[in-house]
Amino acid sequence: MIGLAAAYRLAGDGHAVTVVEAASRAGSGASSHNAGWITPALSTPVPGPGMVPQALRWMLRNDSPLYIRPSPDPAHLRFLLRMLRYCNHRDFQHGAEALATLNSRTTELLDAYESDGVAFEHHRAGLLQAFRTREAMRHHAADATFPGLSGDEVRDLEPALGEQVQGGILYPEERHVDPASLAAGLETACRGRGVRFRYDSPVTAVRGRGSAVSALVAGEEDIEGEVFLLAAGVRTAGLSRLAGCPLPIRAGKGYGFDDTSGSVPLRHAVYLSEARVALTPLAGRVRFAGTMELGSAEGTVDAHRLRGIVRSAGTYLKGGYPKGGYPQGACPEGGYPQGGAPASPPRAWTGSRPMTPDGLPVVGPLPGRDNVLVASGHAMLGVTLAPATAELITAMVNAGTGADALPDAARPFLPDRLVTRYRRPGARTT
Repeated sequence: MIGLAAAYRLAGDGHAVTVVEAASRAGSGASSHNAGWITPALSTPVPGPGMVPQALRWMLRNDSPLYIRPSPDPAHLRFLLRMLRYCNHRDFQHGAEALATLNSRTTELLDAYESDGVAFEHHRAGLLQAFRTREAMRHHAADATFPGLSGDEVRDLEPALGEQVQGGILYPEERHVDPASLAAGLETACRGRGVRFRYDSPVTAVRGRGSAVSALVAGEEDIEGEVFLLAAGVRTAGLSRLAGCPLPIRAGKGYGFDDTSGSVPLRHAVYLSEARVALTPLAGRVRFAGTMELGSAEGTVDAHRLRGIVRSAGTYLKGGYPKGGYPQGACPEGGYPQGGAPASPPRAWTGSRPMTPDGLPVVGPLPGRDNVLVASGHAMLGVTLAPATAELITAMVNAGTGADALPDAARPFLPDRLVTRYRRPGARTT
């Protein structure tokens, strides 16, 4: 999503843009498989105060909202140790303030997409955060801009929620989109602005001399350019390594599925707070999304993680859940009762979010390279931050990447904050 938004914005300023995509279509993976929320008010870094003891408790459950798989990979361990350093109030507050500044024009920029003719499914109903415990409600309400609601008030707003919900907070300005439709709409709009797309073209090498890159190697072809943007989600880590400056971006896997049964009639996007599960009403379906899994292989589906989403949703929804069938690959342990398996269970999916140790995106010049920019590491905020990130990248391309030319809003997100080493300038890349 970040790359599409940047391509669209750059082309709008008259730049000739080519998108080089390893997949067979734009917006695959986590760009389409996510909750689709536009949530400036809830944009915070992943690492935060209290995360460590909570993560340790959750580590004992393989269906918990956060799960860290044991891995012998030294890079995985280094990443986790670096993330631990940011689990404090000072860094969390710094990150939240930086994200708030970056988000200051998010809804305005999203509206501009529609004004410009970008076609996508867009909802402005707000977001409702629901709590099953009064303790969690008090904790969040203390820092919230909007007043807390009683359980009855929450159910008046969202009758699909059950009596076990003790309270909530309504964020009336938050929005949600169908992320796949936004990706498709941006691709179509990009083509209208002359953007070229090269699909099924994984980059295998970077050509250049000194501190400048001259071309990307994809298959048997060199794709030349004046400025190169690395905006490939989790794959940005590998691309940055090819460019001589490896960035600590790791995959944080999320799970989800779409329920088309009509059994969960929602009016708003709903955040099941203690369970960390997102419910998104879209055309003809409700999307369930959640969990954060670190250290596992991309694309694999863990039935325990899916069952965790289903079970936790059932503790908030009136009448329990599921009313139809479990998602594929997550049937109840021990199987369905005889005759109880659904004919067409929802299809589950996973998406790998690009994570950084401090929980902030990486946006700006790649250290050691004069003409390479990075836009990645947005974690669960890729859809929310895509329009604003595209503005920063376009400003850098237009004004140059020197320290004096960088927008102030970009400074908390510059890649050099995370870099410990890079290939010396002047070394031949290939």
